[in-house]
Parts: sequence; C-alpha cells; structure tokens
Amino acid sequence: MRDFDYHPDVPDVRVFGVPESGVLVRTEEMYLGQTREPVVGEPTAAPLVLRHYAFADEWFKLNATLDVDGDLIETGAIGEMFAVNCDVSTPLTWVGADATAVDLFLDVLVSADGSYRVIDRPEFEEACSRELISTAEAEHAEAGLTRLLHWITTGRLFDIVTEVPRHVAAQAPPALPFSRSPLSAVPAVAPSLRPTW
Repeated sequence: MRDFDYHPDVPDVRVFGVPESGVLVRTEEMYLGQTREPVVGEPTAAPLVLRHYAFADEWFKLNATLDVDGDLIETGAIGEMFAVNCDVSTPLTWVGADATAVDLFLDVLVSADGSYRVIDRPEFEEACSRELISTAEAEHAEAGLTRLLHWITTGRLFDIVTEVPRHVAAQAPPALPFSRSPLSAVPAVAPSLRPTW
C-alpha cells in the first residue's frame, strides 16, 4: 500500500510504500504499518523498525522506533533523542487502498521515559499566516495537540505503542523505495480540495 504524506510548504507529496506484510491494521478507523529501516551512516548496525499509526478520528499520527526485539529505542542527536515522533496532522483519509494525510507542522518528540517536547511552532504559525493550512485546520491542529499531550501525560500513547506483541517487530519487511508524487495526482490532500479545508 502507499502512504501519501503532504507537507503544504513543498510542491509535491511524499509517498511511503509499505509491503502488504508490513500492514498490521487497515480499517476505516486506523492504519498501522511497520517497516525495517537501515541505520543511516551505520551500515553494520542492526536495522530499526519504524511503526506508523494513523487515525481517522484524531488530528495526529504516531511514529515509533523499535529494535527487532520489539523494544522502543531512542534515535536522534545527543540531547535531542526520542522514541516516538508525533506529527500533528489531518486525520487519516483512505483513497482506495492508499492512506493520505496532511502534515500540520507541529510535532511532539517523546522520550522513552515519557518526557516530551513540542517543536516547530514557528513553522506552524508561518504556515497559518501564509494560508498553507486553513483556519479550520489550524484550530483542529491546536485541539489535536492538546489531545495528544493528554495521551502522553496519561500514558495512553505508550499503551497504544506497546500493545502490539513484541515478536511482531521481527516480522517487519524492508521498506519499499521512497518516492514523490505531484500534488495534482493526490487531490485528497490538495488545498481547497481536501475534506478538512
């Protein structure tokens, strides 16, 4: 399947290909997929498992990093490491078998100990001022951020991320090649055309 991820400040849409064996949940309400990724710059390191969660009724997505044993691990630069990268976004929308969403700039990086930091607020505010996202989307993004922070502080986020049995991580297939698509080919995420606009 394909996961279309649109950042409104770029002219095209990112396309993440996921082999069918990496799709763990595909319902109207939720998409959960995982792929195995090499560690950039460390060819001899054990691969990482990236697990992606998208929801039809939430204004955010979750991206957890695990080892092949199913344990959450932290990645990133020293002093800026995180285990779960949460993207404030439009809700999951299905177009046939493909998942689509629009990144709304705000991100929350969550460490394995539950601490977190909200990043990219200046980018969000600039996107609002440039009308790259609609007024309604901006309001939903703020509400989605509040709900996401509640998930983090109450432990719900880690409950969701750890409810998949640990051995499933070892079954993650290699990711398909990353690509880009013209925005015109994915009207479900286009300004003025997408349902959240």
